[in-house]
Parts: sequence; C-alpha cells; structure tokens
Amino acid sequence: MASSVRKVCRDILDGLPKKVPGIQAVILAGAHKVVDCVVMDASLDVDTIASEYATLLRIAGRTAEDTGAGNLVEQVVVSEKSTILVRSVSLEEFLILVCHRRDQIGRARYELRQAAWEIQKRGNLKRA
Repeated sequence: MASSVRKVCRDILDGLPKKVPGIQAVILAGAHKVVDCVVMDASLDVDTIASEYATLLRIAGRTAEDTGAGNLVEQVVVSEKSTILVRSVSLEEFLILVCHRRDQIGRARYELRQAAWEIQKRGNLKRA
C-alpha cells in the first residue's frame, strides 16, 4: 500500500474510536496480514483476529454467492464479551471493528460503512 493511502487509512482508523464509544480495536486487514490497526485494548491479538476473520469471511462470502445472496459486504458477530463488525473495503481488504459495548451497534455499523467508503474513495480501491 502506498504511503499516501496508508496515511489516509491511518487518519480514518484513528478517527473511529472518537466516533463510537467502547471500541477496543480497529483493524484494516488483507487476506493474509494486518495492514494497519489502532488498538485500545492491549490484551487483543489483532493478528489472530484478522487471520481468523479472513478465513470466516472467505467461507461466508462463498456461502453468500452459492446461495444467490450476492457478494458479502458486512458481517456482524455478537458474543458474550464483544461485538465484532467486519466490512469489505476492496476485493482484498476489510475493516474489522471490535467493540465491548452492544448498545452502539447501529452507530458502529454506520461509522464502519463511512470509513470503508472513505478509504475506497481516497485510495481509489475497487469495491468488492
């Protein structure tokens, strides 16, 4: 990723925790690695999160296509301790938002969608 695109991504990633309370991490990931991240909870292993979600998204994406639902755009996972939202940014990259609060899911989804759109727009990335 070019440095100007990386700076754009960093600005966007840095802004998300200011917009949504309770964010533990914001991760921009590719199929095989973390591209960039902002981590507020040092106990999180962002490499493992990104790797596991890359696999999960590939499976969910194939399922969506195979069932005629179209391309996977977003996935939300709510567990006992966190909510994880994942949004496609391009064919190769996705944004992961890890939150410990459930009461802000709507706001988090909105801000994640806006962030993905902004990265696409500024970085001239092809949408998935």
